[in-house]
Amino acid sequence: MASTFGALSTLVALLPAIATSIPLVPRFVSGNGILAAYDYVIIGGGTSGLAVANRLSEDSSKTVLVIESGPIDDGSDSFKIPYLGRGYQNFGTKYDWNVSSVPSELLGNRSIIMPSARVLGGTSSINGMQLAKGSASDYDAWEELGNEGWNFESLGKYFRKSENFTAPSGKLVEEFGITYDSSAHGFTGFIHSSFPRFLWPQLKNWVGAMKSLGHSVSKDPANGGALQLFWSPFSLDPDTQTRSFSREYYDGAQGRPNLHVLLDTTVTKLLTSGDKSVRVDAVEFSSPVGAPKKCVKVKKEAILAAGSIFSPQILQVSGIGPAGLLKSLGIEVVVDLPGVGANLQGHAYNVIVYQMTNVSLGALNLTTNATFYKEMYELYKTKQDGPFTNNGANMVAMLPLSDITSDNLQNLFDAPSKSLSHQDTSISKGYQAQLKILSRRLTTPNMAATEVLWLNEGAMIFSAMHPLSRGTVATTSSSLLAGIPAVDTGHLTHPFDPRIYVETLKYTRKIIATSEMRELGIMEVTPGAGASTDEQIEKAVRDLSNQMYHMTGTCAMMKRELGGVVDKDLRVYGVRNLRVVDASVQPLIPAAHVHSTVYAVAEKAADLIKAGNLWWK
Repeated sequence: MASTFGALSTLVALLPAIATSIPLVPRFVSGNGILAAYDYVIIGGGTSGLAVANRLSEDSSKTVLVIESGPIDDGSDSFKIPYLGRGYQNFGTKYDWNVSSVPSELLGNRSIIMPSARVLGGTSSINGMQLAKGSASDYDAWEELGNEGWNFESLGKYFRKSENFTAPSGKLVEEFGITYDSSAHGFTGFIHSSFPRFLWPQLKNWVGAMKSLGHSVSKDPANGGALQLFWSPFSLDPDTQTRSFSREYYDGAQGRPNLHVLLDTTVTKLLTSGDKSVRVDAVEFSSPVGAPKKCVKVKKEAILAAGSIFSPQILQVSGIGPAGLLKSLGIEVVVDLPGVGANLQGHAYNVIVYQMTNVSLGALNLTTNATFYKEMYELYKTKQDGPFTNNGANMVAMLPLSDITSDNLQNLFDAPSKSLSHQDTSISKGYQAQLKILSRRLTTPNMAATEVLWLNEGAMIFSAMHPLSRGTVATTSSSLLAGIPAVDTGHLTHPFDPRIYVETLKYTRKIIATSEMRELGIMEVTPGAGASTDEQIEKAVRDLSNQMYHMTGTCAMMKRELGGVVDKDLRVYGVRNLRVVDASVQPLIPAAHVHSTVYAVAEKAADLIKAGNLWWK
């Protein structure tokens, strides 16, 4: 009997080693099926998380776990078809966290819907698919803030590494004059970058109107010249004409036994040890929500990829953040880091709606003519052609300040922002450093102040690309399971921003007044004649503004004394083995739809991690 007990004891002692030595297969795992420890635990299986997971798991000697709060998508048309995806049909569903901002008096006491994906692939699964990067000046500004090696030139190889570019068809080149520069693109990445097979004819009127106002067409925005007019590629598979998104990074890792993904699982806390030398020992999670909490050990690094809203919340409930906020909620302060959740930036937008009386074939036919909708849907399903391949704004106008107004707005840079008065002095210092850079760059032709997009059903969208307003993200509880953090967009709290919107709306009226647009029999409906003075236009802007879902900056890559959260290697200050790799690290939002930039940052982050910074030992 004694010998039996001894053998059993030996077997129990050997179980961890045996479990580790069992050949692994790439798979989705349950909470009970994961290993006890992984080299890398990635929190968030979204746009950045899956990219980093793919690159880290290229080393077969390293184990990688991705913890994703949502499920895998159901493969429905709303995910795959560009036109339907552009309709944001998955907002407000089980694939969305259903985040809304706190009501703002400056926006007519409105809350703003801020969709944040809760699905494998993250926001790249439900966004508008535009894949253009910003101009060179946008990224050079990051380095000017003190982030050595973060400029347009150094990021270029990572933009290309993520991309699999396909040039526009000869038909599109001939009919619409689309241009491109092959040397600016990558051809072996996981994310397809291409153009839809169908463009609406009214786009020619829009392009002609912009040219008549003196705007030139950039050969290719990917070469650093994402200014004036340019044709924007989309994250679109050129063969199937379906969405290309971050899931393809996971699909590309098939056959790697060292990569596991845990779905429908909420990370509840980072478990740390140490005082002056803090280390993340494990990641605590609940799967499903409400189930008893479990944890997985971190052998090398924990990597936050939960996005600009949830990455700061995870840090805060783990005791890493502004000490005052944490103490008020009974959270033990592990690292006093005031910048966590500060510096929130986003592209808010306004929509101008028009009536067009001289259009026989236009995007409105899809919403007003059921027969036409059915025919075009069938065309897409059978031949992957027609308007369902197109999700909207194909030609982008990124306009410098001098293009939309002759007024000198330099004095507005010195005006106080209502959103910063109560924040830590380090954050104010960082903000002043940002203002100094923006005030110089935004007054040149090399940085866009505003974006104008033409939607072919009779609408224009415009947005301030480098807002001076800043918002915040703050947990409202010591428990992540208690709900969504409080998100204050800070939208229009700095006087520079509403002025940009007023001047841009007035400029759109110059566009509509061109002979090219008048050919469409076009007339402004909203906001219309009731918004004619600057004061009336500003009121309309405040009443109608919404977010374009490009949220960045809440774990900013800046010096700690400037309110930064991560250093130039994306390591969280004060913690030895924790990095952030998502949009929250972007210290200044680029003039672009940001998911292309998220891929580039993630690709660079993976290289930084693999470079051998053995500071966790």
